[in-house]
Amino acid sequence: MNPDTRVRELRDAIRHHEERYYIHNDSEIADEEFDTLLHELERLEAEHPDLVTADSPTQRVAGRPVEGFETVEHVVPMLSLDNAYNEEELRAFDERVRKGGRVLSDPPSDESPAAVAYVAELKIDGLSIALTYEDGRLLRGATRGDGSRGEDVTANVRTIRAVPLSLRGGPSGRIEIRGEVYLPRPAFERLNREMEDAGEPLFANARNTAAGTMRNLDPSLVSKRGMGAFVYQLVSNTRDGLKAVPTHSETLKALASWGLPVEPHWKRCANIDEVVAFCAEWADKRQALDFDTDGVVIKVDDLALRDTLGATAKFPRWATAFKFPAQQATTTLNAIEVNVGRTGAVTPYAVL
Repeated sequence: MNPDTRVRELRDAIRHHEERYYIHNDSEIADEEFDTLLHELERLEAEHPDLVTADSPTQRVAGRPVEGFETVEHVVPMLSLDNAYNEEELRAFDERVRKGGRVLSDPPSDESPAAVAYVAELKIDGLSIALTYEDGRLLRGATRGDGSRGEDVTANVRTIRAVPLSLRGGPSGRIEIRGEVYLPRPAFERLNREMEDAGEPLFANARNTAAGTMRNLDPSLVSKRGMGAFVYQLVSNTRDGLKAVPTHSETLKALASWGLPVEPHWKRCANIDEVVAFCAEWADKRQALDFDTDGVVIKVDDLALRDTLGATAKFPRWATAFKFPAQQATTTLNAIEVNVGRTGAVTPYAVL
């Protein structure tokens, strides 16, 4: 077979199996079979260097550790979200949205719309990320930073196998896709076992560990951590050649169709009552997930209504984050012990 043809076949097969395993948790082949495909691709690219491309699966981890992160400016500011802590605050948010939607009526009405449709998504407890694709290929990954400017962590993002290096049938031109990178619970537990075996202090929680990992200057270390990712927003404009979609729910479907990781438990809610029910349902069900979530993000589904509602200096008016009650338990302090690290550093810790 022509090497060029075989290389394309291998890349398509590897990306398919990466998507099945890292996004859908539904592996179709054994690890050994996957490794065989990857090794064959590595061999062919070594024999034919002219066939190597930046979006090849073999190029996820490449080069030396970086000396530092460059700062990049976000095309559209990455705003924070206002919070709601109970049903009353959720309904107050809905009331503000419905009042803001009056100007959409034709002719304008003094009455608030009877109901507004929302999309409810689990709030991933990780680190916000902005992914830039150009003509379907991953160009850059940047942290949220201060909302206006973030750090260029492209080399680290490329190691996350849930993030495709090239989109499947995505739009031409340049687009930005926003989401969250996180450390799955099994990976966090494995990492802490390794730290304990090495006599090193344990990591406090998965979120802080994920944030610290993405700011590590060695991509090979990031690759070993087993980071995950979910995306939830498309930032684009008419020059991108992207066919406009009128709703956020359709946007999520489009992102998933391009091979991007979209958290599958999102729901389109016809009104605020369905939003309240969704939040109550996941307050308990979240314990069965393999990642940490501290709430639900509620967004207006209609993108035209979002434009009308706009944003404050800090928050979009069309979205809010419902925060789950803090988990509390009574603990007993059994002892204070110490870890002695490889360098001789002594770190005290509590046995609870």
